[in-house]
Amino acid sequence: MEQAISKTNFQLVRFRDNIVQIQTAVINGSECLCLEDIQRRFPSVSALGIDDIQLTFLRDEGGHYQVPLRIQAIKNTVVDAFEPVERQTCGTVHTLFDHIDAKIHEMDKKTDLILANTQETLTRIKHVMTLMYELHEYTTPRYFFILPVSHRKWTSITGVQNLFLLHYKLFFLCECSNDPDHLHIAPHDGYSIKKPSEFIANYGSYLRTTLRIARGLLSAGGFVLPYSDNASLMLANALPPFVQEPTNYTEVNSKLDVVEKMLNETNNQVTRVDPSIVRQAVLPEIPLQGAQLRELEAFLDFVDDKHSLGNLYRTITDDGHVRWVCLEHYNTTGFNNKMLDYIRQLESIGGKYDSQRREALLTGALTSKNVIMICNALKSGFTMLTLVLECCSIDIKDLDKLFDVIINRSSVYRLIISNLEVRQWMSTTKFICNHIMIYLKNQSLKVQFSHNDESMKILVRLFQQNKICRTFHFHGYDLPFHDEILFNFVKVHRELTSLIIDHLLNIDFLNAILTSSASLRRLKLSFWFNSSSTLFGLCQAIQRNQTLTDLDLIDHTCVDDKSGTIELLKTLQIHPTIKHLRLHIFDVQSANENEQCLIDCLLHHKFITHLRISQSNFSHEFTQALIYASNDLHSLTYLDIYDSQLKEDLAAQLQLLYTNESLGHLFILNRPYSSIVVTELRQELQNEILHYRNCQLEEKIAQAYTHSSVCLDQMELTDHDMDIVSKQAIAQQQCQLLSLQSNKITAIGCSIIANALIDNHTLEMLYLNNNYISDDGVNTLAHVLSNENQSVRTLILQNNRITDRGAHSLAQMLAVNRTLTWLYLGENQISDEGIRVLTEVLSSQNTTLEMLVISSNKLITDTSVDLLCSMIEQNQTLTKLWIDNCNLSETGKQRFQVTQQLKQNFYIRL
Repeated sequence: MEQAISKTNFQLVRFRDNIVQIQTAVINGSECLCLEDIQRRFPSVSALGIDDIQLTFLRDEGGHYQVPLRIQAIKNTVVDAFEPVERQTCGTVHTLFDHIDAKIHEMDKKTDLILANTQETLTRIKHVMTLMYELHEYTTPRYFFILPVSHRKWTSITGVQNLFLLHYKLFFLCECSNDPDHLHIAPHDGYSIKKPSEFIANYGSYLRTTLRIARGLLSAGGFVLPYSDNASLMLANALPPFVQEPTNYTEVNSKLDVVEKMLNETNNQVTRVDPSIVRQAVLPEIPLQGAQLRELEAFLDFVDDKHSLGNLYRTITDDGHVRWVCLEHYNTTGFNNKMLDYIRQLESIGGKYDSQRREALLTGALTSKNVIMICNALKSGFTMLTLVLECCSIDIKDLDKLFDVIINRSSVYRLIISNLEVRQWMSTTKFICNHIMIYLKNQSLKVQFSHNDESMKILVRLFQQNKICRTFHFHGYDLPFHDEILFNFVKVHRELTSLIIDHLLNIDFLNAILTSSASLRRLKLSFWFNSSSTLFGLCQAIQRNQTLTDLDLIDHTCVDDKSGTIELLKTLQIHPTIKHLRLHIFDVQSANENEQCLIDCLLHHKFITHLRISQSNFSHEFTQALIYASNDLHSLTYLDIYDSQLKEDLAAQLQLLYTNESLGHLFILNRPYSSIVVTELRQELQNEILHYRNCQLEEKIAQAYTHSSVCLDQMELTDHDMDIVSKQAIAQQQCQLLSLQSNKITAIGCSIIANALIDNHTLEMLYLNNNYISDDGVNTLAHVLSNENQSVRTLILQNNRITDRGAHSLAQMLAVNRTLTWLYLGENQISDEGIRVLTEVLSSQNTTLEMLVISSNKLITDTSVDLLCSMIEQNQTLTKLWIDNCNLSETGKQRFQVTQQLKQNFYIRL
């Protein structure tokens, strides 16, 4: 008997006016469409065909029909299903044919009219596109339009000022084709527009042009990405909601009418707007130059903080034109007619090209002729996401030429330099750069590197060739504490307008930049460590800065130092230039000084535009201040609330603000922010680098024996490497000791390691000291050790910027963990509050910990002495406590000595 194996493939079947999907089946190794499956939907069907040609059912070698009756499945084709002709009378057939003839004649007329209108529309759009391609600089995607966000009766809105108060979003278009009807909206939910009146003043005439493009695409159906084998479901899901719903045509068209109305009223009612800016907006058809495009980001509200501009990538066409396309079309349209020639040229000089990963690898000596060939290919359309220079040697002048093209005139998104020998002074001297990883996207230049003098030289050469990147993105652990080469260059770099630093360590470096002659306008600190000294140092630098307009402290570690927070807000109240503050704040409680200062800023100032609030208690007064800032001052536009106490009536009032568009964004979740942000960032990290390799790391792990120790100390490992460590060291080698000391691992990398420990039964000792895992990393690790791991006995977390919030997470873990015996928490920022929660658990709930190290936590004072001594007396398993180099008085130390004498076999290191 024949065996049928069901598969999740489908065949499109048309019966009369209905087209349905019928699941196919694999029978005897062949994918088939069975007649009985169709008859379950359309019982009268007895035959199948394509283009009026009836298909015969499959027969066996003897000429007999195979059972069940079936045909071969035909991919991407619609199969017609027929019922017997005798079921219809002759009169019915003639009547039906006459009706069909009349309908066809009517449709022909309408089709001719639609084709004529569509052709005219496409001709106009092509003309507009030709004009836009004449721009001199292509540093930003050039096709964008705006739409109001909410659904309302637009005819009731009058006056340009009221139109300006609406919440608008900007949407980019993917420039994936020369044919305008093949363009589609970029895979992004759009960007809220800050300062709509100024935005219209700068881009009013340009929006009139792009408005025509948007209308043309809407009428031609070009908003929606054409579905094909090359179009991924992920990309389709990333499109804005109004694109995913084809029934929204009328709604989108009415929103375009609103935009046109606003532009026209801006043009007509010039007396109601500042004349100095209206002049720019009302002049017809002003050609937008590259400099104006570069300023576009200043008006966009980057909720995702990626500065990705629609998730678009820059690519180069055969004739040297720049286009901005989505990743899907970067992969499908980037392989132009000359790509095979470029690949052969690359291979002729010993290079390699991976078409799947869009990655080019160059090794060995690169001559001037080689560099010229590579540069010409990149400028002419050699499409690659990644360029790797590994174990290369190159003349310094040729390196400058290569950097110039890579940054300013190529499609390269990622540049990786490993063991690069640079020749200088007629090849008589040289230096070697160990490792630099550079990301180039839109106007942003992100750098990760191994710090040494040679790396600094390469970095400065890179900056010197930059002409289009205005945002520099560093990791704080990469920034040198005393490097005059980098500092002297950055402080005078005129292209630098935005600075992003993750894991800020060197406040002196930042202060020097803020007080230099650099024209820095936007500063973002992410995962920054908010100790009092850092906050007060930042405040002092801001006071002397006269160029900053935007300060972003919203991700991902909240400001929980209350005195520092108050000082920051007071500083900004009198600052002459800062207009936008994005702030993540922690522990706002009713009537405390923190709340009072926030309320005062919200009621009497406009600089707080984005707030993320964690673990707070919302009073009526605080909520009303938020409402006033959003609804009356129109300053607060973004509000996130995590793990906080908020009454239902107050939450309803905030929700109403969002409904009425006073708030552009509102999100309320009864979970800690850290519980979701690390997961999101890890996914972002995985999407950022596909097929990541670290050969040196893989070789080092492979050298270790199974069930032994894997030592990976001081290898400059980053979060990118932790997937390799998890899979090869923990899962494959099943190591008992894993040492990752003195690397560059953050909370993201720590979460990857933590996930690898779920249900792990071999790893007993984990050394993570001298990294950057912070409280968010500790929270993830503590969660796994609480419920899903019973093997780790020794955990070393010294010098990881852990604060009292991290101590709370560890205390919760110790309350249920029955495996951990040694815990090292030295050289962190744990204070007396953190010691309080730890001692409460160790006094009554934990029965396994034998050694606790809290040395060199300078915030521990005599306040903790009685708590620790009481814990020592009550705990039955702890035998060692290291508390040396803390802020203890001699009296406090003597108290510990007495306790040690009273408890037998207990050791306290003071």
